[in-house]
Amino acid sequence: MADEALVLAVGAVQLWLSPFAKVEESFNLQAIHDLLYERNLTRYDHFEFPGVVPRTFLGALPVAAVAAPASLMLSKAHMQIAARASLWLLSFTAWRTLKRTIGSVFGRDTAVAYSLLTAVQFHLVFYMSRTLPNIFALILVFLAYAAWLQGQSRRVIMLLSVSTIVFRGDTAVLFAPILVTLLVARHVGFLEMVMVGVTSALGAIALTIGVDSVFWQRWLWPEGEVLYFNTILNKSHEWGTHPFHWYLTSALPRILGASALLLPLGLTCYHNLLGRAHHAAVQVLLYVLLFSILPHKELRFILNAVPMLNMASAVVRRVHVVYGGATWPLLCVALCLVITALCSVVFTLASHANYPGGVAFAKLHALQQMRATKPMHVHIDVAAAMTGVSRFGEQYSAWTYHKTEGITDFGAFDYLVTETPSREGFSTLAVVETFDRIDVRRLQLVHRPYIYVLARDPTSLDSPEA
Repeated sequence: MADEALVLAVGAVQLWLSPFAKVEESFNLQAIHDLLYERNLTRYDHFEFPGVVPRTFLGALPVAAVAAPASLMLSKAHMQIAARASLWLLSFTAWRTLKRTIGSVFGRDTAVAYSLLTAVQFHLVFYMSRTLPNIFALILVFLAYAAWLQGQSRRVIMLLSVSTIVFRGDTAVLFAPILVTLLVARHVGFLEMVMVGVTSALGAIALTIGVDSVFWQRWLWPEGEVLYFNTILNKSHEWGTHPFHWYLTSALPRILGASALLLPLGLTCYHNLLGRAHHAAVQVLLYVLLFSILPHKELRFILNAVPMLNMASAVVRRVHVVYGGATWPLLCVALCLVITALCSVVFTLASHANYPGGVAFAKLHALQQMRATKPMHVHIDVAAAMTGVSRFGEQYSAWTYHKTEGITDFGAFDYLVTETPSREGFSTLAVVETFDRIDVRRLQLVHRPYIYVLARDPTSLDSPEA
C-alpha cells in the first residue's frame, strides 16, 4: 500500500542521513557487530566496556541473524547501516501489523490517516531503527496493541510480560492499566490472567537467563539487574531529572508536533462513535502520567504511548462523515500534517549533524587509506565515542583502536579522534561540526566545531609505537 511505502521510505531516509549511533545505543550495536564478526566470545566488546548495567543479547541476536547475509557482500562500515536497516524492517513489520489491525477495526481511511501521522512525525520513525532496549520492547508493544484491538487478551498479556521481563522493566507501567482494563471489562478472568502472566514471565526469565548467562559468562538476568539499579539503588536520577509535567508539556508536544491538536478532538468527538480509540488513548495517557512520577525522564521512554495517541488522532479523519461531508475537518488534518512534516524536516537536519564522532571516524579512514595496511594506533576519546564511533567503523584490520580514558601522554598514538582542538606533536586532519541551535531570526541551523581528527606530525610518524 502507498501509505505503508511512505512510512518505509521515510524510515530509510532517516537511516541513511543519520547512520551512526550514540552511546545509549552502543551496547546492542556493538553486540550485533560482535555476533557478525567475532568468533571468540572473550573478545566481545561488552567484556571491555560492560556499561553501568548489563543488557540482554536477545534483541541483538535476531537483528544480527537478519543482517548476516549482507555481511558477505558489504564492508563493515556499510554493515552498520545494514544492521540498523534490519532492525528497521523488524520494527516496521510490527508497526504494519498494528496499522492493518487499525484498518480492520476502524476502516481503511483511519488506517491511512494513521500512516500519514506516523510518516510526518519525526521521533517514532527515527527511533524505530535505533538499537535501544526501548525499541526492542516497542516491537512487542506494537504487536500487543494489535492483539488488544482484536480482543486477544491472552496474547496481550504474553507479549507485554515478555517485553517487561526481557527488554524494559518499565513496560510494566504500561502493562498495569491495560491489565486492569482487561479485568474490569471481563475480557480475561483473574485466574487466567495469573496463569498466562506467570507462565509467560517464567518462560521469558528462563530464556534471558539461559542466553545471556552464556554471553556474559556469569549467571544473570540483565533486566533484573537494571530494575535493581534503578529502583532498589535508586540510581537512575543520577542521569538527570525533569519535573512531573515534562512528558506532557515538552516530550509529547515534540513527538506529536502540530498533530497533537487533533488528539483532543479525537478524544472528545468520537467517544460515542469510536469508543475503542478513545479508551485506548486514555489508557496510554494514564501510562504517561504514571511514568511521570519517576524523576529521570527521557523522550524515548514514552514512545510506547505514541501509536495509540496517533490512532485516536487518526479517527478525526472521519469527522466529516458526522458533519455531513464538511471539508473543514479534512483541511484541519491536512494543515496539521503539513506543519508537523515541516518540523520533522528541521529535526531531521539537526539529527544529521548530531553524530560528529561517527563522521570524524569515517573521515579518518577515508583520508588515510594509503596507510590502511600499516600498524597504526588510534585513540578515541569519550566525546567521540559517545557521538557515533562504533566497532563497525574500524575498517582497517592492521590498525589498533584505543578508548582508554585518563591518558595524558599521547606519544604512542598516530591518530586522535577527540574533542580537544589541538595536541602538541599533532596536526589537524579534519574538523567535524555538530548541531548547536536553531537561529530563529535567520531561520537556519547553527553548527559549531566539536570533534577533531589529529595526526601525529610527519616528523614523528615513523617513531616507535608503544
